[in-house]
Amino acid sequence: MLEILKKNLRKFFPFTKESFTGIDSKYNSIFQIDFENLQKAIHYKIIDKRYFITALTHRSFLKIKSNPMKIGIISNERLEFLGDAVLDLIVAEYLYKNFPLNEEGDLTKFRSILVNKRFLAERAKNINLGDFILASFTAKKSIEEGYDTILSDAYESLIGAIFMDSGYDSAKEFLNEEIFKKLDVKWLNQFDENHKSKFLEYVQAHTDFIPEYSIIKEEGPEHNKLFTVEVFVNKRSLGIGKGKSKKQAEQEAAKNALKHLDVLEKMGLTKNKPVS
Repeated sequence: MLEILKKNLRKFFPFTKESFTGIDSKYNSIFQIDFENLQKAIHYKIIDKRYFITALTHRSFLKIKSNPMKIGIISNERLEFLGDAVLDLIVAEYLYKNFPLNEEGDLTKFRSILVNKRFLAERAKNINLGDFILASFTAKKSIEEGYDTILSDAYESLIGAIFMDSGYDSAKEFLNEEIFKKLDVKWLNQFDENHKSKFLEYVQAHTDFIPEYSIIKEEGPEHNKLFTVEVFVNKRSLGIGKGKSKKQAEQEAAKNALKHLDVLEKMGLTKNKPVS
């Protein structure tokens, strides 16, 4: 009875002590992670390798039939969720303490840049994180071809792994070395992807209307939703976008709308001039 219970528990808690007995000697052959170089790349001394195996495991790796999946590893999606929250808090704390003269709107803008996918992917490339990621051939190829999502997700997972491995201060020190020490406004502006703000500014400058966003479709289960949003100006559709959140979909819709400003101009919605 006890053995059956242990077997069932391992399904839910894949990193049990028993399942990792003697695994250190097999790291290179099974996981192909060079932990020595990984530690040098992230300037961090790893305590428990298991968190970092998880952080670097893309879900495509679990589908490779030749992998020794009896080890019980899982993908980095849960650690990504945690790392995203830790990153949000550390960035907010840093901006609050170091930009005392900036208003809430500025801090929100800076934070959105520091946590967006493009910026995090750039940070991941800076430490060659792609060299350590466990993924299928197809997923690896997509990284080489510039698909940044896998890199940015792994970077958030790495933050989550450091947090779990040795706490908040260690995660903060990692981000301090990787981001905050070289932070300036010009660098931030390179990654400003607030398309909603840019589109709003354009529409307000050229018309008497403001953009309106509408969710036109929701797909997928609750934990993995895909939203489709359409943006309108004076009831005329200017762009459609998709994303895992409403905000992400709205940004994508605004980004697409910015590519079709000629349509807005042809609508003749010129801004009314004040009567002198």
